[in-house]
Amino acid sequence: MSATLASEAKAVDLPQVGGAPVRLEVTETSIAAQRFNARDGENERDQGSFSWLNRLNVVLSWKQFTFGARLDSSLYALRPEDRNYADPSIKDGAIADGASRYRDSLYPAKLYLTYKNGIVEATAGDSYVQFGRGLVLSMRKVDELGIDTTLFGGKLTLQKDPFSFTVTAGLANPARVDEPTGRALFLPKPIPGREPQPLFGSDRIIAAQIQAGRGLPVVASTQAAMLDRCAPYRYNRDGSVQTGLFDAPFGTCDEGATDKWSESWSKTNPVSEAKRTINASQSIEVPNLWGHGNFYVEAAVQKRELADGRDNNTQGNAVYASLTNTGGPITNTLEVKSYRNFLPLAGSINISQASAFSNIAYSAPPTAEVVTQDSMFGFFNACVTGGRDRLDYRVNNNALFWGALGYFVTRSEVGAPPSCDKTGKSTATNPSEATNSVIDVSAGTQLQWDDDKSIAFLTATYRNDTKDNGDLYYREYAFQYSITKYISGPYALEIAGRHRRRQEEGQNARGANSLEGQPWSEGDNQVALKVAPKWIFSQGFEYTTFIGLPTYYFNGGIVYRFTSQSNIRLFGGQNRGGLRCVSGICRFFPAFSGARVELTLRF
Repeated sequence: MSATLASEAKAVDLPQVGGAPVRLEVTETSIAAQRFNARDGENERDQGSFSWLNRLNVVLSWKQFTFGARLDSSLYALRPEDRNYADPSIKDGAIADGASRYRDSLYPAKLYLTYKNGIVEATAGDSYVQFGRGLVLSMRKVDELGIDTTLFGGKLTLQKDPFSFTVTAGLANPARVDEPTGRALFLPKPIPGREPQPLFGSDRIIAAQIQAGRGLPVVASTQAAMLDRCAPYRYNRDGSVQTGLFDAPFGTCDEGATDKWSESWSKTNPVSEAKRTINASQSIEVPNLWGHGNFYVEAAVQKRELADGRDNNTQGNAVYASLTNTGGPITNTLEVKSYRNFLPLAGSINISQASAFSNIAYSAPPTAEVVTQDSMFGFFNACVTGGRDRLDYRVNNNALFWGALGYFVTRSEVGAPPSCDKTGKSTATNPSEATNSVIDVSAGTQLQWDDDKSIAFLTATYRNDTKDNGDLYYREYAFQYSITKYISGPYALEIAGRHRRRQEEGQNARGANSLEGQPWSEGDNQVALKVAPKWIFSQGFEYTTFIGLPTYYFNGGIVYRFTSQSNIRLFGGQNRGGLRCVSGICRFFPAFSGARVELTLRF
């Protein structure tokens, strides 16, 4: 259960400098959590620890200049490696796991200086950047998933309608500490019998975009990005890393060091195997179709240079388009995509040691599905053709009904990619087992009453994913709701939840030969009492019938707002683990049992 309140950001006015005001904005976010002991079916190493994470963000503005910095810190106690075990092998495993987990740290996460006037915007340091719809480059922040990836280097934008030009270059800079798991991307601690090896490389990106037609009926954009994978450190003759001042954190592109680092790459897809990947695209946008919608289309190509010099199926391409039409009470939105051997720019991560960071990527091809879709398995989007159409009908100011239909054929959901070439032809040994057809149907309504103080969102979904040989791969029935009922004065009651009936090949299997997997149910329901504008009291209930996991989870929470910008959140109880997705970016969250306090102060 969450709530947001939008308002103008506050700042502290400092003494004037050079006749111009100086403004300081400070945001302090502090999160303390105590995890209880693991329940049956939960990983012991994910539970039982204490953590304190702090993020101090400072923004200083003067005239056209803005300076920003963020200092991140983490402190842990009661770690698995600190405990005593009857079995020495368990202790050894906890120590090995703790080499890159539950690390006490203090480091500058973000640092930038920006100059901006009506034509020029120049940034030195960290910056977010996305071109088009993300096919070529997308480095951004996704709060729901704890992802924060910037480009540390330089960014220059020149804008004078109808033209705009942007160029950026630097090192990929993702957040180094993962709050849910305690995993960190720092060089692991040395442990007996094992020389520490880096978990994250030195990913170097150069990108540019030129736009023509800004402010005109048609806008054309050309964009390109090049990702080079270099070593985060130089290496000694014995294979150990050199942690000298001139290597960390910038790394080196020395061929010998890069070859050594490449041995640790988790080569889970063709981009992960490549030392260099180039994306380029051309897009055309019509922002206003005679007052009745908009149109966007983008075509992209990808070229990968493998580390060993091979030229084996290293080219891909993608086309994405969206069309929105409005007329009277009806709005129709159509999205289509055709991706052939086209993958996101994956970060250089040793996933075998840092799987929590496996979702770090510097591009995000649109999914043409709902932003929270978590049923695109494997590399669903790498070799896929299909689309989704949504029709909205507004009956009046208080009622809207909608329906959507999606159909996709993917050749990369099952098995390891690439499973198609640049023409879309399957490269799998048995194409009928590696090609899936997916139908996704959904419908819903939005209702408002009590002078718009009460609102309800209701959604029902059916998804069927079948292999070409007729075998069922995945099926789901789901119902989701969010209802806020105004009571009186400052009081309102909110009920939200999602309930699913799922079945997936090889999952929840009973018996040694049960490849098909058995259906299971899972869901959650949360109730909150809101006392505007200060308080939110919530109670949650989650469940799953998946074999081997706890069946029930209970939790409760309190939110108190000191001001519109500062608040404290208290949470106690249990959360079910699982996959969460936002806009095609997914990550797995471990189950949580314990208490959590989050304090946010802004001034």
